[in-house]
Amino acid sequence: MRIAMCDDDRQVIDDVKWRVHDFDDTIDYEGFTSSIDLLYKLKQDGYNYYDLVILDHVMPEIKGLQLAEILRSNNFTGLIVFLTGEDEIIDDSFKVLPFRFLRKPINTDRFNEMLSAAHKKINKNRLIELPVSRSERAVVKMNDIVLFEAGHRKSIVVTTDDEIESSRNISEWASFIEEEDLNCFVKIGKSYIINLGHVVGYSKSYRGGIAKLDNIHYKELEINSTYWKNFIEKMNIYSLSNKVTI
Repeated sequence: MRIAMCDDDRQVIDDVKWRVHDFDDTIDYEGFTSSIDLLYKLKQDGYNYYDLVILDHVMPEIKGLQLAEILRSNNFTGLIVFLTGEDEIIDDSFKVLPFRFLRKPINTDRFNEMLSAAHKKINKNRLIELPVSRSERAVVKMNDIVLFEAGHRKSIVVTTDDEIESSRNISEWASFIEEEDLNCFVKIGKSYIINLGHVVGYSKSYRGGIAKLDNIHYKELEINSTYWKNFIEKMNIYSLSNKVTI
């Protein structure tokens, strides 16, 4: 998850940075004291470079609400959070579809709840391109992917309602997942990478373990003993970050 913070007060930017990294130190955070600087960054890297932007409302160059309007007019599809002490912005801001409002001084519990909710929403809606051939791509929501299954020089991507043959093999998918830091996926053997969001249970066995999935055709998959420890560690982290009781 990438987060941008824009506030003309450097202390606020540093405070939010500390809170973000205390919540999850793998989050990519960048602070801007100028709305102009943030816009320049987005023009260079794309308006959807960040998944979440936190905007102070009262800023000298461009106010937070105006900045949000500029982002939406340039097809920014991410989440917008306003950090403000003013109530009047709330009524005027719904046209930019705000995700949350946070008051100054920042309440830790409210801030962490916002990050947790944002993380779930971003992952649920994130799109993944599946290379089918050299010229063809299929696009699916990450949350809809149940698992990747190895095939001969290819792979099968099993979604909640389809099975798509991809020209990317299982090792290439493993590398892609690691590079993109997609923590909801974990390898359980040479042939399978599963989405922890579709795990409904698991159990230990003498050869490793069993993962129980919510898929009709892939109800149970064997977890190789080599991968069992990593599966448990990833499952525990995923469960805590998504408030799932296992």
